[in-house]
Amino acid sequence: MENMQKVAIVVDDHALFTDSFTLLLERFGNFDEVHVLNNHEERIDYFLKNPRKEIYLFLDYYLENQLGIEIIADIRRINKKVKIVILSSVTQVVAIRTILSARPDAFVSKIAGFDVVIECLAKLSNGENFYCPIIADILKEANKVEEVLLSSREIEILEYFAKGYSVNQTAEEFALSRHTVVSHRRKMMKKTRTNSITELLSYVRKTGLILD
Repeated sequence: MENMQKVAIVVDDHALFTDSFTLLLERFGNFDEVHVLNNHEERIDYFLKNPRKEIYLFLDYYLENQLGIEIIADIRRINKKVKIVILSSVTQVVAIRTILSARPDAFVSKIAGFDVVIECLAKLSNGENFYCPIIADILKEANKVEEVLLSSREIEILEYFAKGYSVNQTAEEFALSRHTVVSHRRKMMKKTRTNSITELLSYVRKTGLILD
């Protein structure tokens, strides 16, 4: 029986990182193909056309037009077997916990060396999840930090508020009613114990959930 092709897909907006990281993956020799697919349509098209390949998706959290966790649900609807590895410089506890709530198969800090990526791939090939030591240490120190989790949809809505969109404009972008968007905003303010949209946006920026 022919072995299943193993493919690495890298999604990251930083060209210097993707150039270096894809070169390392190619030299590692564990993958038959290595691709950078930052375009949403190209990425979806690739997954739809290659359902039988063993795919490892290396995904940054901060992307130019969306957050990495927003991609996870879309990809898993197409391919439930894909291995998702978050590669991020995030160090804030709330952001890390939010990422983990999306259930990636692995989380590797960009501060870590490529030896950690190799260890990660070995764990994933054995069916295990992997959190690199840097992320694990941050989580160990975070027991006293109160956990506030926002859903990926709530974070998406906040990104539009952060760009200056009004409630009505945001509702139009998501094909939601104005009432639904206001309800989302109210729930987020309750979760984060903030009293205004300004305070709410300050909170999510401080905790690393979104960038300016």
